Amino acid sequence: MIKFFELIPQREPFVLVDEIVEVSESSTVTSFSFDESHILCSNGHLIEVGVVENIAQSAAAGAGYHFVSKGRDIPIGFIGSVDKLVINFLPRIGDIIKTEINIDHKVMNVTLVSCISRVNGEVAATCKMKIFIIEKEEKSE
Repeated sequence: MIKFFELIPQREPFVLVDEIVEVSESSTVTSFSFDESHILCSNGHLIEVGVVENIAQSAAAGAGYHFVSKGRDIPIGFIGSVDKLVINFLPRIGDIIKTEINIDHKVMNVTLVSCISRVNGEVAATCKMKIFIIEKEEKSE
C-alpha cells in the first residue's frame, strides 16, 4: 500500500495536502487544514503562495494516484504556467480547504487543469494550470 506522502514530491514543512477525498479519471478533490506553526501561515491566514502550492500539490497527488493505481511509477511533474489566478480570500487557521482539480485536456506530456479551492463551500481561489509530466524511464536489467 502506498503512503499518501509518496504521491507528492514535497516533504514537511512544505506539505499542503492532507488527503485525497475523491478521485476519478478526470478529477481529484483533496483536503488540507493548517495551524499557526505552518511555514506558509502568517497573521492567522495561509498566504497566497500557500494557496497556489495547495492547488499544485492537489494536482500532483491526483496524478500520482492515477499512476500508482495503474502499477506505474510516479512521474516527475512541473508547473508550466498558472493562469487566471483569482484569490477571493485567504483561508484562516483551522479552516478545511477542499481543492478540486479537473482535467480539461491532455496532449502528450502536457495536462491542462482547472482548479478551485473552497472553504465552507465558499470559493477561496480559482486558476488554470499547465502541467508537464515526465515519466520515469523503465530500468533495463
